[in-house]
Amino acid sequence: MVARDSMRWQMVVGFVASLFASFGVLADEKESETKSKSRSVAPVEIKVEPRKLGPGGALSVRTLVTRPMGIPGVIGWTIESKRHRGYLIAVAISPDAKQVATGGLDGIIRLWDAETGEFQRALVGHDSYIYDLAWSPDGHTLAAGGSHEAQTKLWDVRTGLLLRSLKHDSWVSKVVWSPDGRMLLVCGGESGNAKFWDVSLGIERGKVEHGKHVVSAVWSPDGETVAFVVTGQAVQLFDVSAFKVRKSLGNPATETAYNASWSPDSKQLAVATNLGTQIWDVESEMVKQTLAGPMTAVAWEPNGKMLATSYSGQAVQTWDTSTWKPLKPLTIAGTGLMWSPDGSRLCAFSTVNVQLWNVTTEKPLTPIDATGPASRAVWTTGKIMASGIGTPTVLLWEIASGKLLRKLEGHTAPITAIAWASNDKTLASASYDKTVRVWDAVKGEQIKKLEGHTDVVATLSWAPNGKLLASGSYDKTVRLWDVATGKSTKTLDKHPAAVTIMDWNGKMLLAGGPTNLVCVWNTTTGQQVRKVEISGAAQSLAWSPDGKVLAGGGVDESLRIFNPANGQVLSSLALAGSPPSVTALAWSTKGETIASGRGNHTAQIWNLQTGKTIHSVATMAPVQEVMWSESNRTLAVGTADRCVRFFDTTSGKIRSTMITDSDQVTAVSAEGYYRAVTDTEPELVCVVQMETTQDTYSLAEFAKKFRWKNAPKEVRLGD
Repeated sequence: MVARDSMRWQMVVGFVASLFASFGVLADEKESETKSKSRSVAPVEIKVEPRKLGPGGALSVRTLVTRPMGIPGVIGWTIESKRHRGYLIAVAISPDAKQVATGGLDGIIRLWDAETGEFQRALVGHDSYIYDLAWSPDGHTLAAGGSHEAQTKLWDVRTGLLLRSLKHDSWVSKVVWSPDGRMLLVCGGESGNAKFWDVSLGIERGKVEHGKHVVSAVWSPDGETVAFVVTGQAVQLFDVSAFKVRKSLGNPATETAYNASWSPDSKQLAVATNLGTQIWDVESEMVKQTLAGPMTAVAWEPNGKMLATSYSGQAVQTWDTSTWKPLKPLTIAGTGLMWSPDGSRLCAFSTVNVQLWNVTTEKPLTPIDATGPASRAVWTTGKIMASGIGTPTVLLWEIASGKLLRKLEGHTAPITAIAWASNDKTLASASYDKTVRVWDAVKGEQIKKLEGHTDVVATLSWAPNGKLLASGSYDKTVRLWDVATGKSTKTLDKHPAAVTIMDWNGKMLLAGGPTNLVCVWNTTTGQQVRKVEISGAAQSLAWSPDGKVLAGGGVDESLRIFNPANGQVLSSLALAGSPPSVTALAWSTKGETIASGRGNHTAQIWNLQTGKTIHSVATMAPVQEVMWSESNRTLAVGTADRCVRFFDTTSGKIRSTMITDSDQVTAVSAEGYYRAVTDTEPELVCVVQMETTQDTYSLAEFAKKFRWKNAPKEVRLGD
């Protein structure tokens, strides 16, 4: 569903760090002490293109409300979470330094108060990731580059209205405004194509082909040159008026460039590389200074006196540009950097949050908690579900209401896995602290602490009787535990690498990890029966209900059914997608069908007799878990955006989406009803599309203005 996810993960540090360096050089001439050419920034009028959304339609394919109920006078609406569901990719600070825009995995743009960190509004209309954001110099328009949809959308930040969509050749990695705000540069991540658009008319003015991924693009303050940072190439200085590359800086054979930033006078270019930050004199094409240490982000202060650099989320370092000596490190960190145009704020951001530094007070402002927790709830067919992966605490929730029941504390490091026993009353948690803890979910008490692993415990699997537990670790072993005594009964230690996935039918255990070999163990004898070969690193494993065959998924597009006795592949179920990895598997009760989840944001239900899909559904994020309800009428899909989505297996349509926040679990139906139990207002807002505006309301404001009444009982999860 989304192209090049694998490339995104490999390049995430360099890619995220490259964002928005150009904003650090769009300084107000009255404040600048340089002699750069003066260019007025007059408001640019962008005509609104004809609206494509019809009454009653979803605002995008990524909204929580996919089948909104009709409301008189409303074109479309949705209920959304205040914080992003999933990681951040893009951040931009407004020219007046009062607002911050964020975008990422969930495809929804959010605007925040830069001073207080409070949520202000959402802009809904993208059908895929937001890869880049850029605020126009006049402050009226926000450009957003999408991924799979291969479009850049221009938003009026005053009305929330979508003004225009600009079509690209592939997914968009960079959007950059010219200093006068009349041109927009749009760069393609896959093709390397860069297009120059007249934003007022929506006309393409020219195109440059780089052939490889554009990591960073920054427009010089004088408007004459664009510096392109391209994978495997020297930094290209592109003459905008002559429309050709004028110079190349650096040697791609010996260094990797991640990001660039112009000095306010357009005479110097700072380039962050794996070998250090290079300060180039553009005219002589000579490196004037190299700042020690690998850096992935760089931003030149608008008055030219200071340069900020950062590396892979570490503390931001600042430099005196007159001496190139380091100043005191700041108490903010991030993989990306940008200055506000007046130089009063430095913004550092990562995949989870945004921090601004007040230059005058030399103190950080309130962090913008843009994404919330990374953990999603582990749903069960019982009455209680759990969350807490990525934190040291297990949280227990009542499924029927979403009420927080209790907290299970004891781990001293983040939790890596949670597994429920077959009685849906006992659960186990594994952790970076090298322990496994077994809990009574009804009483909220720890039953046993299981110790013995010498490295991180990564995965858990219960025997069907609920009395035995298996744990897999980075120490390359699997341990079998008697839960009643807390003793390890067997250690299975012939694994070629860390054990990160398992499935156990009580007699035979499958264990795999970051290799293509899956070990099959007879847990009665403790003997390894055989090794089964998966395509690439093993991603998912599942025994059939009768224990006669096993299913395995790797990094290619195929789900394979194996005979465990001889390792023979009985069938291969393939479906193209990028990335193609099969990340989750679950058999239906009778074993006639199997559900698979993928890294390409989809899940499938397969008919094993025909080898064809019954349904293939969009999950909006990489799948981490699939689970059937007891009746098999519902498929629950847990994804990397802290959500569990519930699909009707007969129709393939989504029923509801459950979202995990720090102190609440809310659920929103496809029709727009919501369910939440909390002492404060749920972390939800309503986004409403009218003829000339797109507005964001609190739930109470929405209900009052549009006479809308919530019906929590209509929010159906499992059946």
